Amino acid sequence: MEATLVSFIKVLGEKAISIASEEFCHLVGLKKGMQLLKESLSMIQAVLHDAERRQVGEEAVKLWLEKLENVAFDADDVLDEFNYDVLRQKVQMQNQMKHKVCFFFSILSPVPCKHVKLAKKIHDMNVKLKSINEDAKNFGFLSQIGANATASLPFPSRFIMLNRETDSTNSCSTFIGRDNDIANILEKLTAKSDEIVSVIPIVGMGGIGKTALAKRIFNHHKTQNQFDEKIWVCVSENFNVNRLFGLVLESLGQKTGKESREARTRKLQEKLEGKTYVMVLDDVWNENLGMWDDFMGSLKGINTTTGNFILVTTRKHQVASIMATSSSHCSLGELSDDECWLIFKEKAIGRHEVLEESRAIGLEIAQICQGLPLVACTVGGMLRNKRREEWISALKRGLQGLTENENNVMHILKLSFDNLPCPALKRCFAYSSIFSKDSVMERDQLIQLWMAEGFLQTHSRSMDMEEIGNMFFNILLQNSLFQDVEWDEYDRILSCKMHDLVHDLAQSMQNSQRDEDDIHPIRHLALENCGEETPSILNKRFRYIRSLFSVYDISEDVSYFISLRVLNLSSTDLTLLPKSISKLFRLRYLDLSDTPIEGLPNSICKLYNLQTLRARDCYGLREFPMKFKNLISLRHFDYFTDDSCSSRMPFELGKLACLRKLPFFNVGEIKGWKIEELRNLKNLTGRLEIRNLELVNCKKEAECANLLEKSNIHELTFAWCEDQIDTNRAIGVLEGLKPHPNLKGLILKNFMGNQLASWISDLRNLVKLEVRNCRRCKEIPALGHLPFLQYLELAGLDNITCIGPSFYGFDNSDASSSNHSSGQAVTRLFPALKYLILSDIENLKHWMELSVEIIPTDRVVVFPILEVLDIHRCPQLTTVPTQFPSLKNLAISYINHGLPVVTKICSKVITLTHLLLHGVQGLTCLPDWLLLNNANLTKLTLCDCLDLKHLVSDSQDCSIDHQTHNLNGIGSLETLYIFRCSQLKSVQIPSRLLGSLQNIVISECHGLINLSSEIMKSSASLDHFEVSNCSNLNSFPGDLELTPSLSYLWLSHCVQLTNMPNGICCLTSLRHLTIGAFSDTMEFSSFRDAFSGFKHLSSSLLRLHLYGQPHWESLPDQLQHLSALEELKLYDFGVKFLPDWFGKLLSLEKLHLRACSILQHFPPQIEMRRLTKLSELYIIDCPLLTQRCYPRSDSNPEWCKISHISGILIPGFRTDGKYS
Repeated sequence: MEATLVSFIKVLGEKAISIASEEFCHLVGLKKGMQLLKESLSMIQAVLHDAERRQVGEEAVKLWLEKLENVAFDADDVLDEFNYDVLRQKVQMQNQMKHKVCFFFSILSPVPCKHVKLAKKIHDMNVKLKSINEDAKNFGFLSQIGANATASLPFPSRFIMLNRETDSTNSCSTFIGRDNDIANILEKLTAKSDEIVSVIPIVGMGGIGKTALAKRIFNHHKTQNQFDEKIWVCVSENFNVNRLFGLVLESLGQKTGKESREARTRKLQEKLEGKTYVMVLDDVWNENLGMWDDFMGSLKGINTTTGNFILVTTRKHQVASIMATSSSHCSLGELSDDECWLIFKEKAIGRHEVLEESRAIGLEIAQICQGLPLVACTVGGMLRNKRREEWISALKRGLQGLTENENNVMHILKLSFDNLPCPALKRCFAYSSIFSKDSVMERDQLIQLWMAEGFLQTHSRSMDMEEIGNMFFNILLQNSLFQDVEWDEYDRILSCKMHDLVHDLAQSMQNSQRDEDDIHPIRHLALENCGEETPSILNKRFRYIRSLFSVYDISEDVSYFISLRVLNLSSTDLTLLPKSISKLFRLRYLDLSDTPIEGLPNSICKLYNLQTLRARDCYGLREFPMKFKNLISLRHFDYFTDDSCSSRMPFELGKLACLRKLPFFNVGEIKGWKIEELRNLKNLTGRLEIRNLELVNCKKEAECANLLEKSNIHELTFAWCEDQIDTNRAIGVLEGLKPHPNLKGLILKNFMGNQLASWISDLRNLVKLEVRNCRRCKEIPALGHLPFLQYLELAGLDNITCIGPSFYGFDNSDASSSNHSSGQAVTRLFPALKYLILSDIENLKHWMELSVEIIPTDRVVVFPILEVLDIHRCPQLTTVPTQFPSLKNLAISYINHGLPVVTKICSKVITLTHLLLHGVQGLTCLPDWLLLNNANLTKLTLCDCLDLKHLVSDSQDCSIDHQTHNLNGIGSLETLYIFRCSQLKSVQIPSRLLGSLQNIVISECHGLINLSSEIMKSSASLDHFEVSNCSNLNSFPGDLELTPSLSYLWLSHCVQLTNMPNGICCLTSLRHLTIGAFSDTMEFSSFRDAFSGFKHLSSSLLRLHLYGQPHWESLPDQLQHLSALEELKLYDFGVKFLPDWFGKLLSLEKLHLRACSILQHFPPQIEMRRLTKLSELYIIDCPLLTQRCYPRSDSNPEWCKISHISGILIPGFRTDGKYS
């Protein structure tokens, strides 16, 4: 409590002095009362440190502190009333001046009665504080005026800021030890298992490294190769099964809403059917066996494939005992002292040399960490870059007390809290616990919340509140109190998390966990979804809440909470804010994001204290009140829409001089929506998109935006409408929009001038540049000299015919002087570029190589680190550079002279890992040198290459001269996709290319006659093999027995195939089989015989799609052995009834019947009723059966057979089931 109270009381005193300086305070004699308030608060602040120390053993002191806390909050509320009146008068003055009415008469008007009442409240506060000070004297507290308890705000010169190499962006990011644990768990995961789901608990105390170990295994290459899907779920305390299924779906990339459990299990069935998965349930606390059995029962029903695994991390041995499917589990012990030392050293020193004296102290600290990696990591972060004396001091202050008891881990973690440099920072850290455990905390949102609560107050002219908040955030990162940082493309931190133990620490410091029968008021409350009914919070205990996060729409009740500073109603069902919102005049933060809200009431414009308004993803929000400009304290307006209508913007935004965040601005024709509104918004930061620039008339008008003075904007988007006619006006407007040199990202859309602005080449800090649909632009500016440019996209530039030498930004005169002065200097052009995209430049013919006359070519390096080059729909391109020393991913699409382009680009490339050739004309085969030179090529995609005849050069009609057919050493290729290459007759793949091949897909290659037998002989690692719609393929290569790892086989619609492939029944790993639609001369006996031995697939095959012939009057009876089959689709069979053995397919969940024109009957009802898991029946183009399946009032035997199925879809009728 002491840390938060010290900061709080200090801020109160400063606020009192600030308000005392206002004019109306003199009129009502408030200045003396405010000064007295400041003095009383200062006296109390001086003794708080001693009071905090004594409260542990003295109940009276504890009660004194609680009384002080309540009075302090009351005083803050009273001061906020004064502050609100100050803001109200400023708004009135702003509005009066607009109408040219002299406002000084209001100063001479009688003093409002309200001010007299406020003066009375200040007097009452002073009386209470006087009483508290007298009690403090009676307690005999020691005064510490000027001591560390009143430390001032830390400024950057006193504290080390964030270091990307060694900062704690991931708690204990250096993974040390656990080799045996990793090997043992991986051995279990990769071993064959007959269980549907096996559970391996990882158990140990907090901070022992359970989650870190799980992450290590989760991302291990053996895990990735073993399982089709990987799922990560952080469980924490809430083991609600429906919630867990929602989290599983989110991990699989599936969006979820407020869905029933049934709906979510259906979605999981669709996502996981036929797949194996590994799932991590992290941080499980649930000891309820019934809840666990419920979860596992549903999970096994969702997917009956064997070989799935769940890793569970937990602190509780009881949880491990309940969840484990075998007697063994992984119980983590402590790391060795040497391992703790390595972790500590990495966090505290990084890669710097360790002095022997520091090493000795560090080894002592490592010993006291007693094998807990989180402690070693946290303490290392706390002592990062600190002097030796501070290491010794930390050692003496409490590290020697560590034991095996988990509470001592919290004691160690608290050392980081105690070491934070000022009370305000401690309040920020403690407040962060309002987010639930494992939440992703947006950096900007966190800072906005700290600001709203008053934690970032300063009178420094050099730093504003956001800068202080950012500094605080970085310090918390350095001290390992935040972790798991995510960055944007500009290396700006977007979000972070807190470790669970650190969250516990923050929560204890916030003192927010009280007994339910406690009479103390709650100041911060987060309502989570714990049931259907909205909990009641309209009672005295919650009356003075300052922060309220709610997942329920409680907007009608919010006026009850008169002290609210923070209100978060995001992701609720809120459609309209009540007019009473204006009563929350202390409100500084309002979050309405992801709600169906349709409008804001006029009364919201009276929230003069509001600093942050968030309305992300509020797609129904279309208009704003006309008096929105009255929100004069607004700093962050986080709202975005794709609609460019000016009315989607608040009117006269330029009046909001404090505004810092404004994602977009729609220029309008009416004053109040014109671009001049941006003039006075001098503090804008982050990203800004300016639209409707065709409505700006000239350069001078564009200059009114004053972008050149806005140094904190890091990304700008300029957008015009495509139908603009005046080219010269567009050029002038763009010139007038010249930004500050600090700009890092620039996006131009639909600019209709014929030349880009000259200032673009001067943006030395540019990281990203996108120029899209600027169809009249004739030349691309010089860019190669920009030292930080990483991403460049040029698209839709119809007027560009040549990318010439000027593009490289090379100055011969500068290079010559550099050459003479340095002798051996190498010039690097595009030194940081990693991504280059050229798209839809229809008239581009030449992309010129750099021509250097003064300096030899070996002294100039172009594109030194370019990794991705994508050239798409540049049909006339013929000339391209040849210098791409680091190229990894090349995509060439729809170029008329594609072959020369590919040849030139790849002629010197030896680093490719991914190659995509789409619509490349003239390519008859892949050149040998391309494969030989790129030994690490893992993925090759060929699509719509209409001249391709051979995959590799083995014929005289190949258009590429080749020097060798020796492809020895090439074995990295993992994925091969070939689509719509109509002249490809044979896929001959040398065996050396097949060693690592895992995925082959060949589709719609109608000239294909045969496949290489080497595919089967040499592809032992093949997992996915698909050949479809190849109308002339007449033979299938080799024997499938040679590909034992195959799990997915699709062979269909190859109408010349007369024989079935051999060895299907040897594929014991097969999960999915689609086969059929071959030559109509194929006999059913040949088709049926291919399924002999299907009983060997009874436990593995999950999905089977069979294409038959209309004259085949039966189904392969071997299908009855597929006891694990979940999905069966039958097409074009001439059967009249489904056989009785269908009742043996007990795992069947989906049955699709299509184009079986004479099918009339299902199996007998008794057999159909055995299919208890069947939930989806799809019947189409089966007219005779369809007629018998409609539910009617009279008896219908076929309907009776299927009426128990929840999801039925037939022409003209469907039930309420879900369909894939």
